[in-house]
Amino acid sequence: MNSIPEIVLRLVEDLPAEQAEHLARLLENESDPNWGRRLHLLRAAIPQVEVQERALRFISEWQSLPQPPTAREMAMLLESVSLALAQQRGKQKIELTWTGPHSSQSNLRRTDQALMELIHEARERILIVSFVVYKARAILAALEQAADRGVEITIVLESGEVSEGKIAYRAIDSLGAAVREKARVFIWPAAKRPANAEGKTGSLHAKAGVADGKMAYISSANLTEYAMTVNMEMGVLMRNAEIAGSIERHFEALIAQRVLMEVERAG
Repeated sequence: MNSIPEIVLRLVEDLPAEQAEHLARLLENESDPNWGRRLHLLRAAIPQVEVQERALRFISEWQSLPQPPTAREMAMLLESVSLALAQQRGKQKIELTWTGPHSSQSNLRRTDQALMELIHEARERILIVSFVVYKARAILAALEQAADRGVEITIVLESGEVSEGKIAYRAIDSLGAAVREKARVFIWPAAKRPANAEGKTGSLHAKAGVADGKMAYISSANLTEYAMTVNMEMGVLMRNAEIAGSIERHFEALIAQRVLMEVERAG
């Protein structure tokens, strides 16, 4: 039989603190003892399918306890464990992030949860660099929320026109209307790219994120549904102002030097 702390830890161990707190608030305000309703509330609040499945296991294990805690008691446990984890992460300079098969030798942060944590913690500005964005609904929703709280968002993407067929759509269109209207989006034009002897130009292959010049995310993962759920991807999440600031200043300089050009919004 699993202990209550083990059950709670499996649910919130790699969730951003804001998301875990939201789940706790839902349970705290829930007086209906119906287990199906509790599961519905948790799953509705979680965009990622894998985490929804974790919520199903959480409800099943909670329900199976000899003396299950009340919804309010469980809410307090969720919030307490999440706060303890957040404080522990705050002391860590670097965390590995991962999408792919689980290993018995390590327990790495999920790629999407690490990136969402970076976005949630931003209070002034966010830089996102990715080859492509496609069906990354949870990430785009987090960016929209960041824009709504006044965070300035800069996104650098590969250009569909320069990608030689690798991207079949205009880069800015993949962001969705809400983010597209609130973010500045830049591409690397063909005229600004070096070419080899055969005339082939390079690709914008970097994937990175920076929040407020203090936290940095570097990964192999693009902002796509596959990269966040089924690919094998690895990266790092760093609370290091020196590195985060260097990444941010580097891309600001590329923009100022007009190596990166802003994409005009559709009228």
